[in-house]
Amino acid sequence: MVIINLTGMILKMRYCILEQVGSGGEGNLYLARDMELGNYWAVKELPIEKKREARLLRLLEHPSIPRMVDYVENGEHCYLVMEYIRGKSLGQLCKEGHTFSAEELLSYGDTVLSVLEYLHGQKPPIYYGDLKPDNLMLSDSGKLYLVDFGSAVFGFGENQRVCMGTEGFAAPEQYEGKVNCSSDLYAFGKTLQALAGKHWLSVLWKVPGLIWFLYKCIQPQEKGRFKSAAQARKLLFDLGKRKGLARKNLAVAVGTAGILLAAGVLLARSERPVIFEKALAEVTEGYYEILETEADLPQETDPERETGRSTENEVSELLLTKCEQVEKGLQKLQKEYTKDEEQRKILLLLAANAELQREWERAAVYYEQLLLYAPEYAEGYGKYGLFLLRRGQRSAGRRLLALYRCSRIDGTDCKSVKIWETQMENLAGAEK
Repeated sequence: MVIINLTGMILKMRYCILEQVGSGGEGNLYLARDMELGNYWAVKELPIEKKREARLLRLLEHPSIPRMVDYVENGEHCYLVMEYIRGKSLGQLCKEGHTFSAEELLSYGDTVLSVLEYLHGQKPPIYYGDLKPDNLMLSDSGKLYLVDFGSAVFGFGENQRVCMGTEGFAAPEQYEGKVNCSSDLYAFGKTLQALAGKHWLSVLWKVPGLIWFLYKCIQPQEKGRFKSAAQARKLLFDLGKRKGLARKNLAVAVGTAGILLAAGVLLARSERPVIFEKALAEVTEGYYEILETEADLPQETDPERETGRSTENEVSELLLTKCEQVEKGLQKLQKEYTKDEEQRKILLLLAANAELQREWERAAVYYEQLLLYAPEYAEGYGKYGLFLLRRGQRSAGRRLLALYRCSRIDGTDCKSVKIWETQMENLAGAEK
């Protein structure tokens, strides 16, 4: 292989190559000086048959994607003239031993998801295909960029195609020649995990729910992941917001505890649980009576009734209507009562209510929201695990149990966890 030194080469009578600053699987990257304007640009050299990256980049305009300002063809190669990012990749920083904080992970994660949301929202959508720390450049000013679109593809349906990626970051379906928005979210989760380093569990636990968020990203099955980058970004934002509120609340509590005690405000706040329980009772009024009525119905109904409808069907319709009313009421309470204990109780009721309506996917979403909001809540794992068993989703139950045990949550006093673990162990024994 002949290595050609491009130093001193002038492209288009304007861009003077100064030095090579990087290399990749498809081409080299050079630093060039614009002899007309005096600016510095990055010039990427590619084989002429790879010029599709240029066609793709010229369509994109996002603050975290380097701008392409010019294009040159010269013999067997083409050259992409792009915005020059002076800095280091996150992959390089990892190799140098840099440890990323939870705050950095939240910030960088939001930036990357905003880019993915933009790419997936194009018509046709663009799938990046090779997200990893090496392709995230952090400029000297602290701004993050997504670089190297050599593996990006346009999404035309679900046809199989040759998909590139990096082992350890590429989603399982990419090895079958498939790629979609879910594939990028899988790689995003793997990237966050890599940035968190060897002790990623301890880093992610600093932000309530971040472990569950990551677990959701890297599900091997596409249907188990987030539906879109927009959904993932919103949840990540909520996690960061909750962390900020927790800090703020802690500072306020420490700084004003004496004043609150002196004024007797703590006594007034003790009434809040009573107010919440009262509001909850108002939302569910008549709900449990209908459940008991349906449970007491005989299995057979009178076919001779003039209305032509069975008592069982009448009550079922009544229950369905009440379930819908209860769900709306509980969702309203979610916005008004934001304490951890209140949110946990509301989400458990929402999940059970959705299951009564046979809305299995919605029930699963509520359980996942519960674990996202309160990842240390043993009861949430137990209830969700039993739900998965009822639905016959054994593999999902095993993954959830592995996550629960990895999290080292104390569930010794939790009845639902004990039942769930026992049933899982019985199933495992029966499968052997």
